[in-house]
Amino acid sequence: MNEKSSNGRSSSSSSRGGDGSDKHGEDKLDILFSKQNELFKKQLKDTAAVNKMKNLYEIREPFDGYRIFMLSTALLHEAVELQRETNWKWWKSETKMNKDKIHEEIIDIWHFLIQVSIEAGMDPKTLVEKYLDKNKENLKRQETGY
Repeated sequence: MNEKSSNGRSSSSSSRGGDGSDKHGEDKLDILFSKQNELFKKQLKDTAAVNKMKNLYEIREPFDGYRIFMLSTALLHEAVELQRETNWKWWKSETKMNKDKIHEEIIDIWHFLIQVSIEAGMDPKTLVEKYLDKNKENLKRQETGY
């Protein structure tokens, strides 16, 4: 039986519905953002001599948007690492892809994507709203031959 949850999304009576929440009703995207914030706070408290993420937040930004620039650069490189796990070199013999390594690279991308989202002032609610708006625009573009 489906019913509307407090966030307005339909939820099923199973332990994990298609609404993005877990069996306790906590939104999965909220969980990811919360875990990223925990990681970030731990990194800031880290007393290790070299902590690049901590350093990124301790220095004065040389230009507005510097942290977003640095995090998006990390995102690009993680995407390249993911690409390297595929058979993208069509001129070479194919090898079996390592799904575990691919999953690891995707999670690395998610870590940086969530951190850059936080840095840009986006919370899970804003992220979903902006995504849905952009998705609607992209669908319209497809219909009009964009």
